[in-house]
Amino acid sequence: MAFEIVTLNHSTYHLQSGANMGVISDGKRAVVVDTGLDDDSGRRIKKALEQIGVRLEAVILTHGHADHFGGTAYLRRSLPPFRVNAPPLEAAFITHPTLEGIMLSAGALPFDQLKGKFTLAPACKVDEELTPGLTSIAGFEVELIPLPGHSPNQMGVRWGDVLFCADAFLPPATLTKYPVPFTVHLGQALESLAKLESLQDLILAPGHGPHLPDPREVIQINRDALWRVIETTNTVLAEGSAEEGAITQAVCQRLGDPLANPAGYYLARTTVQAALVYLYEQGRAQIIAGGRLQWAHT
Repeated sequence: MAFEIVTLNHSTYHLQSGANMGVISDGKRAVVVDTGLDDDSGRRIKKALEQIGVRLEAVILTHGHADHFGGTAYLRRSLPPFRVNAPPLEAAFITHPTLEGIMLSAGALPFDQLKGKFTLAPACKVDEELTPGLTSIAGFEVELIPLPGHSPNQMGVRWGDVLFCADAFLPPATLTKYPVPFTVHLGQALESLAKLESLQDLILAPGHGPHLPDPREVIQINRDALWRVIETTNTVLAEGSAEEGAITQAVCQRLGDPLANPAGYYLARTTVQAALVYLYEQGRAQIIAGGRLQWAHT
């Protein structure tokens, strides 16, 4: 997979690959933001640090998905000791990675197809849990900005005029390929997009895709994608009550998501469930229980 070290300013770098990573430096020391999917990502980070000429002091993990912390284990094996920081709820998933599969399988222990590297990264001890606001990490004064929606406790990391914004939005090409983007809460995801849109004069460095000096078009494309999921789910409910699996199938068919494998199904099901919860919270959906659980339009 292609890998590029992009200089965002004199002290900040965006390591662009399938899953991006960030480097904040002072010329001698560095903090890395996210570590990518696996050992290969860790090797790329190590090489980038050597090329930039800095030593790793700390890692900030924006959220607990495998493709954002999977390289940490390699770095811990290969570099001198450093501290790992993550938001509290995300830290639980990072420390106990099987929780991601358990979440996707509705609380059951995950079966083998939910144990691939995209859903089960090596476990990583989190040394410190993060809270929003200004904080000092390894002597770097950064601002931690809550960006929930894609993940419950996801946070962005601001350093100067750069905001590493994790998976608060996705590249348009990804949304074309996966029109039901993984989201745990649609309302929070929409609020996070609005928050990013309101920030002025910042370079947004996302977890996937290129950095964006002007993110407004991509933010709107993401907003439209989330609303399509919500309104398509609402349309399916308006046609008659149904169980969650049937709703997931109908929504994905109408939006063009092929549900090509079990992992893809479980990821999409989470987003459709999030849409059902959003409609329920808005008073537009209700739950019917009686031998089986169904959702219905109100």
